[in-house]
Amino acid sequence: MQSDLQVKRVSNYIFGEFLGRGSLGCVRLATHQITGEKVAIKILEKNKIMKEYTRVIREIQVLKTLNHCNVTKLLEVLDTPHYIFLVTQYAENGELYQYIVKRDKLQEQEACRFFRQLIQAVSYCHMRRVCHRDLKLENILLNANNDLKIIDFGLSNILSQDNDKFQTICGSPSYVAPEVLSGRGYHGPQVDIWSCGIILYAMLCGNLPFEDDDRSLLFKKISSGQFTIPPFVSPSASDLIRQILITDPKQRFTVNQIINHSWFTSTLNEPFVNVTELNTPTQIDFRVVLSMTQAIPEWNPQKIIKAIQDNRHNPMTATYYLLSEKSAEKVWTFEEQEKYARILGYTINEDGQIESQRQ
Repeated sequence: MQSDLQVKRVSNYIFGEFLGRGSLGCVRLATHQITGEKVAIKILEKNKIMKEYTRVIREIQVLKTLNHCNVTKLLEVLDTPHYIFLVTQYAENGELYQYIVKRDKLQEQEACRFFRQLIQAVSYCHMRRVCHRDLKLENILLNANNDLKIIDFGLSNILSQDNDKFQTICGSPSYVAPEVLSGRGYHGPQVDIWSCGIILYAMLCGNLPFEDDDRSLLFKKISSGQFTIPPFVSPSASDLIRQILITDPKQRFTVNQIINHSWFTSTLNEPFVNVTELNTPTQIDFRVVLSMTQAIPEWNPQKIIKAIQDNRHNPMTATYYLLSEKSAEKVWTFEEQEKYARILGYTINEDGQIESQRQ
């Protein structure tokens, strides 16, 4: 493989069209041969990423720790002599940016639905001590159900302690928080919240609150925190935006304050349920495991289940998660799963946890 343009296949994946190109490599659509499902694969050429190798490894480490419905899932990592391939879920409906451009702006109910998903995902990441640091419309994709998927954790970092401060100036100009520009260090979660405020403004208004072709003037506008909200935005939504886009990070709304704000709670006629558990035990879909063993006999159920429980990112777990996603409309029920578990030699309880295994 002399160039990513010539890559036609790797492992169980057949490559298709290009989806995009970033500073470190390109992203291509691919088909998983075993399941027939579409995936997105980031192709990183090793001789071009040596200066950013630490950043690449950190992104992989971060993605391996995250398992949330609104964060793109890392399915598999393929390491070859010349390339690293990051296999992730494919979001069919493209960027949230393009979605808004086609509609000029979003109605408040739809914007609230997206914003709830965004805050849920960001809250989850922060609970995992992960700070994205580059949240923007282009880094949010929509799947076939128009559910959000946050992507591109290339600039992310991990807090070793809750009060850690980062020094690196990073992020996209129109979304960057004022404290990042100050050069005096900043708290990662507060920076992500600022970017969420920019995204909310963009959804409701159809443009960004801080814009200027001259970057120095743009940064002055951000540092001053002066922006206007069009009159068609409701007073409640306007208030939430202003509470988030506060230049003093200590005064800026937190996740808890956001999810308790009247616009957030009342715009949709459905309750918001935030992430409360970090370590929910894995509920194995024995129906999927059985189908895998039937398709590939050398994959025995013990190996598959151990790979899932150990949070591996290999061909077995990639196949399992793609098949699980394909049958996501089927609700996990104890009666059905107990039947498949018994066929595979397992006894499970009503919560889906394995109680015993036939030797």
